[in-house]
Amino acid sequence: MNGSVTPAELMALKEEIMSSLHCAMPGTVESFDVQTQTASVRPAARRKGIPLPLLRDVPVFFPGTRDSALTFPVSPGEECLLVFADFDIDRWAETGSGDEPDSGRRHDLSDAFAFVGFRSRPGALADLPPQPSFFGISPVDVSHTHDSRYYTETETNTLLAGKADTGHKHKTGDITSGTLALDRGGTGQAATGSTENIADIAAAESGVTITAAQYAWWGKVAMVRLVLTKKTAVNSGTTTLCTMATGKRPKFNAMAEWAWNSGGQILSNGRVQVNGAISANASLTILSTYVLA
Repeated sequence: MNGSVTPAELMALKEEIMSSLHCAMPGTVESFDVQTQTASVRPAARRKGIPLPLLRDVPVFFPGTRDSALTFPVSPGEECLLVFADFDIDRWAETGSGDEPDSGRRHDLSDAFAFVGFRSRPGALADLPPQPSFFGISPVDVSHTHDSRYYTETETNTLLAGKADTGHKHKTGDITSGTLALDRGGTGQAATGSTENIADIAAAESGVTITAAQYAWWGKVAMVRLVLTKKTAVNSGTTTLCTMATGKRPKFNAMAEWAWNSGGQILSNGRVQVNGAISANASLTILSTYVLA
């Protein structure tokens, strides 16, 4: 034995070193914490046939600066790209400081960042619009499936009122005469569908008449306007006025998740309710924006 290392031994050593270092790999989000903006991510890779462990508390990238950002919903099943830091990021993640790392980890599975939006071919976006350019610069497109939790009551009212606004390219329309504006608040994006057929939108409870109903949707986002009359007076409490048709119910029932006015709310079971006293034959308007179930 002359003590030399064989090519096979060198290759084995190289493989051993490389297997302990991680640079980038695809993954799938299993859960997302909106407060910390971190996710639990399952790496889409195996090592010697064994799945890699679930990565927890992975910071998710939202493009932006310290005081503003472009945000979007992050749901289980989203594909992403995992990138692994040169060093232990625990201290930075907790304090934002650039102090000495807590350990000597290098390119470890524990130090991942997630870039949501990378897609496999099966996960490619459907009906992606053409990509025209002007001097090589392509326009930015904002998806129709924007989460309606970020609409304000003013935006909701402006949209459903259908008032003309040339600066924001709203279509004109008078909702009181039965014409529902089909452009979403300020974006100029046409709705994917709408209806004014009351029977297709909601069924009234006993003693209630639906005098007008208008409904439009943009992918996962829906907006509804109901005008109802309660024949008999109600002194207090919660009154159910009608029930939304299947498929037109909101995904969330927490009040912070979507907007309403006139004291009304639409629950995830489809019930349309108001709280408090109602005069006999009073006209009630329910106006809501929400994410479809």
